[in-house]
Amino acid sequence: RRFARFEGVCSAYVHGGGTHGVLVQFDTDDATAAKAEFTAFGKDIAMQIAAANPGYLCEAEVPASVVEKEKEILLAQTINEGKPEAVAAKIVSGRINKFYEENCLVEQAFVKENKTSVGKYAEAKAKELGGTVKIARFARFEKGEGLAKREDDFAAEVAAMTQK
Repeated sequence: RRFARFEGVCSAYVHGGGTHGVLVQFDTDDATAAKAEFTAFGKDIAMQIAAANPGYLCEAEVPASVVEKEKEILLAQTINEGKPEAVAAKIVSGRINKFYEENCLVEQAFVKENKTSVGKYAEAKAKELGGTVKIARFARFEKGEGLAKREDDFAAEVAAMTQK
């Protein structure tokens, strides 16, 4: 029901049992991509996506409408906690950063090294590999995702049976 087609340097990962799969595209040169260390790096990034399920690559990709809706929710929560409105706005800006850390891949804490973000890990690996490596985009697929659920109207079904 869904597919993604990426061309260039890509890494793929299918989680055990096929419950979900990930495809990641990188912007890098062929010499860097040919190294065994890059293959391990690509798999690590794909596993991060499979485990953490980010919705966006970076802050710039988050639609303004999503950010505004999140700010509204966070502001209402902060005011309900009893904080004054002037202070609540500052608290919301801190909490929106937490939203980015949870939902943007490059901002997330890297699962193998919790003290560093995925973006910093990618930069360090690029330096180690002696080239430039940038995560360009990704697609995450989950088993059963996109299937339309059948909705039964039990009352209409009973009515149809009684009219026969």
